[in-house]
Amino acid sequence: MTLDLADYLGRGVGELLEAVPFSEWSVVRSVEKDPKPEIWYEFEGHGVEVICDGFDLIQTLFLHRGSEESLIDVPFSLCRREVLERFGTPAKSGAAVRIPGTGDRGAWDRFTIPAGSLHVQYCTGRDEIDMITMVRADAVP
Repeated sequence: MTLDLADYLGRGVGELLEAVPFSEWSVVRSVEKDPKPEIWYEFEGHGVEVICDGFDLIQTLFLHRGSEESLIDVPFSLCRREVLERFGTPAKSGAAVRIPGTGDRGAWDRFTIPAGSLHVQYCTGRDEIDMITMVRADAVP
């Protein structure tokens, strides 16, 4: 199993933006200054978002269901049991919840990987992956 996309964690976003397929996609850049500077890159229509720190170093990568599955070797069709078989015991887990004003959120598991952490959010209503988040070690909540 490889998580090549996770290799970008902590690197300058320019490396990712120059790599295929990202270099071929339209990207929207925005800056958040409160409470701390963050630079967001959204690849619209591809289900990929990147959050960088104020120095444009990648701290978080989001892959939403429907994103280009070739970016990571973890198919979104995996059920929770298959994810656990692949990654082992999670460092943390959470049950599905209803958040007032936001709605339902599926269960989740967080695994430690060499670059930081891999957070797997499951769908509500079916046992499949909804979103995969990779976070560099110093940015893990």
